[in-house]
Order: sequence, then structure tokens, then C-alpha cells
Amino acid sequence: MISLPIGALLTAFVFIYSIGIGNFGLYANWHSLILVGGGTVTILFFSTPMSVLKSLKAQMQSMMQKNPHLQLVKPDLMQLAKNRNASIESKDELITYAQDLWSQGVTHELFIVLLSQKRKELEQRSVDCIQSLKNLAKYPPALGMAGTVMGIVTLFQSLDGGKGKIGPALAMAMTATFFGLAIANGIVMPLSDRLQIRHIAHTAYLNNVYQVLLLINQDEAENLITDEVNLRAA
Repeated sequence: MISLPIGALLTAFVFIYSIGIGNFGLYANWHSLILVGGGTVTILFFSTPMSVLKSLKAQMQSMMQKNPHLQLVKPDLMQLAKNRNASIESKDELITYAQDLWSQGVTHELFIVLLSQKRKELEQRSVDCIQSLKNLAKYPPALGMAGTVMGIVTLFQSLDGGKGKIGPALAMAMTATFFGLAIANGIVMPLSDRLQIRHIAHTAYLNNVYQVLLLINQDEAENLITDEVNLRAA
């Protein structure tokens, strides 16, 4: 979606403008950036299961797409309303799962149970991704503080070594805190909030698809299902 790159560019502009182009070199402390930025990535892998990381990657990629809407799968649902055993290749995972259940000949009661479980599984994927980012947001400031302490230790050690070593030590101490706050509040938290908004839209979408699939499973009249789809897609 267009607001994502616009927001990223505006955030970068605000930071760069606040720093000042002439002072940009003062913040280009690679020790601090590696400690905070590299440490954040390392902790993400350390604290997050691989299955959640894969889901997080997929969620990040999907953020550039429009939020899911029932209108996108309306033709699939209309075709299944005519014949639920129709051979269609839907891009929706819940619809595909429902087709598999019907092809296996499961009972109406078991269909409801299994489809409900699948719906909860799909919803939980984005919940895990959001939680992993919210958990991650607390680490960059902590890593920044660690960098600040390291810089202060280096500063004290350099007091007898001449003024030339004091500047780099102070730079590492201060820029580490800056990078920690910038990464947490300028990148990680905005992304988690955006995923939260997308999760709400995705949950509503899954509920709409789920309710229509239940009507199809109950062999309701085609015109009733069509009206329900049109109502939910409006």
C-alpha cells in the first residue's frame, strides 16, 4: 500500500532533517550501528521460532498489498454455491481447505469443527508475528544503553590517553542510545502497529469467508448464499 513507503520516507526525512545534513557524519558510528542494529536482528532470531519468522516474512511482504476483502474471492464462493464439489483453484487458504474436506466426504458436524480450527490457525499466524515484533521493540533501547555503558567505560579508560580518544568514546556512548531509540520507535513499533491493523482486517475477512462456507456446507439455497456474499462484500 502506498502509505507504507510514504511513511518510511517521511520518517527518514524527519530524522535526517533533525540531525542536519552537515552533522550527519557525527552519527555515522559503525560500532554503535552494528551493536544496536546487528544485535536487534540477532535477538530476533534468538527469541523467535523459525515458523514465526517465516510467517513474519510473509506478513511483511503482504503489507505492500491491499487488505484482504471478500470481493476478491467472490467468484470462487459463487461457483461453490452452485456446486461445492466444483473443481476450482482458489488462492484463499480457507476455501482450499474447505474443498479438501468436502472431497474427503467429512460430515457436516466435523466440517464445522475442522474449519473452525483452520480459521483460528490462520488468525494466530498474524498474532504471533505482531507479538514477536512487540517483544523485539524492547531490545534496541536496551542494546543502546549497553553501547552507552561501553562507550563510557572506553571514555574513562581514555582519560589518560589524550583528548584524541575522548571524542570517539563519547560518540559511541551517545549514538548507541540514539540508534536504539530510533530503531525501536521509528521502525519496529510502527511495523507492529501496521501489522495489527492488517490483522483486524484479515480477521474480519476470514470471518466472512467462514460464514459463507458454513452456508455452502449446509446446502443452503444458491440465492440465499448469493445474497449473503453480496451483503458481506458490500
